[in-house]
Amino acid sequence: MGFFNSFDKIDGAVNRGYARWGKWIWGALLLPVVIYFCWSIWAAIWGPPSGAVKLVIHSQIDRPIRGFSVNGVAGANAFAYGGGGATCCGSISGNKAEIIWTVDYTMAQYKSGIRTEIHNVTLPMPKREWGEDFLHVYFMPEDKVYLWWSTGFNSPAADDIAARVEQKRRQNKP
Repeated sequence: MGFFNSFDKIDGAVNRGYARWGKWIWGALLLPVVIYFCWSIWAAIWGPPSGAVKLVIHSQIDRPIRGFSVNGVAGANAFAYGGGGATCCGSISGNKAEIIWTVDYTMAQYKSGIRTEIHNVTLPMPKREWGEDFLHVYFMPEDKVYLWWSTGFNSPAADDIAARVEQKRRQNKP
């Protein structure tokens, strides 16, 4: 009988504790769920654009590009002079874009002594608007690289990209 009396005393203490602290226990358990739900609503309505990014490569150089990456997200290969491709899907965020690309060679260039080179450049990431899920990466002569967000495969001509990027940069300056 002593065991059951001890059990009744413990059960009574637990019930009194739950009656007193139960609402606080449940509140502490529900608080992370409510915070996550509110954050999700905020991110969906007022938050910055996020999500999967499609990388589109545009090459205006005289050598093929074997591969490239933007902040660690791999992009496609490209032929020399205008070749390009697209890859899907990666998450690219931040204020800076680190672009690493490998420049290959044609057979004629190989015979003349040109070999594979790896290039690296860090640029400011252009501002992304809602619906812009395509990041165009333009490789120009003299190791110039331009980034451009768009809503699809539509993009300015290679001749206009430098002027458009500069114009957009001037508009964003205070």
